[in-house]
Amino acid sequence: MTDKILVIDDDPDIAKLINLILKPRGLITYHAVDGQDGLKQAYELQPDLIILDIMMPVHDGYEVCARLRELSDVPILMLTAKSQASDVTRGFAVGADDYVKKPFSNEELVSRIESLLRRKKTTDATNNLKSYSDGYLEVELASQKVTVQGEEISLTPTELKLLSFLIRHPNKTLPTRTLLTEVWGDAYSHEKSLLSLYVHQLRQKLKEGEAEHKYIQTQWGQGYCFNPLLQTQNPSPVPMPALEKQIEQEEKNTKSSTFTWGWIFLAILIILIAIQLASISNIFPMPVEKSTSLEAIVTADGFIENDVTGVRGQICISNRGKYSTERLSIMNTVQVTGEQKNALTTTAIDLGQNHIIEPDKSYCYPYEVIFDPILEPNVSYANVVRVTISNYRGLAPGSEHCPGPDPCSFGPTLTTEFTLPEP
Repeated sequence: MTDKILVIDDDPDIAKLINLILKPRGLITYHAVDGQDGLKQAYELQPDLIILDIMMPVHDGYEVCARLRELSDVPILMLTAKSQASDVTRGFAVGADDYVKKPFSNEELVSRIESLLRRKKTTDATNNLKSYSDGYLEVELASQKVTVQGEEISLTPTELKLLSFLIRHPNKTLPTRTLLTEVWGDAYSHEKSLLSLYVHQLRQKLKEGEAEHKYIQTQWGQGYCFNPLLQTQNPSPVPMPALEKQIEQEEKNTKSSTFTWGWIFLAILIILIAIQLASISNIFPMPVEKSTSLEAIVTADGFIENDVTGVRGQICISNRGKYSTERLSIMNTVQVTGEQKNALTTTAIDLGQNHIIEPDKSYCYPYEVIFDPILEPNVSYANVVRVTISNYRGLAPGSEHCPGPDPCSFGPTLTTEFTLPEP
């Protein structure tokens, strides 16, 4: 079948050029003129690859990419004139698979596209597994239904994504970084504690403590491995007679070695439990309301330069609490003031390397947002800044301060009005 390529770019000339390049190679291209149209066509066409511009009206490429990632794992290649290192980093952070800068060479673009399509076919072949069943655990990947001992259990989308990825690679040690990247994205590739927390939650929901079988095995210093149950009936908390004899015989054959390693394992286990308890006490020391207090100040100055309209300033955040910020994000929305508060654009502020603010410390993030002004006299604008921290200390999903299965967030929202200078 011919691969379908969806080009989301407000420049029709770029779309025509890409079509001329790819058509001789047997690829069919479709064109969406903006982010909203792109999301609609992506849902309807189910393309094999998406080429996405960043600077577009209404929804920029970062926002479109993030929303596409909520719906699909289709390969996304960002094709844009934004070429700074922070732009590239942000593109990968929201879910892009590759990044090509304008102007581009035809050969480079084709090479990147073919590479992504090959990778997709390999992934699709790996993902042909649609279900798993062993009599105790049943997972229907298509319908996202999971049952344990015939009882359906509720998994969050992230837990299900993690379990599905593990099931599709049975008896294979998957590195921690690979799991974090595949399930959460490149921005979380070093968040080992996040993966440990979700593995712990999965093990509890799979009731591994009640069945003498561990589906998710920890490979110390390497990652995790899915260990299928090699039987077609429910495992019993008490081993079956045949299994008891087998275990007894193995114990006799390796009694000395087992005894030695048993004591070593027990010592390691005690140390790990002590570390885990200390870690838990540090992660959840107190309710979130008493954990931190964020203060923010925003400046906003409208400008018109070389026929470009925008607003620039600084967002200064102070951490008045006892703990460092975690998962800090800043969303900036420019809207028209008055009765009709039409949002003109929404942008995520690039935090660079300063995404953590220590207690009693402050940091100012410069920003500049370009938008299309309203062509009416005496129009005022507002810059709305939403500062959030998600999965903060004591804010675990399902806890007292975060009911439900999904991560919660909190932080201040500030609105600063501004006007544009006379042209």
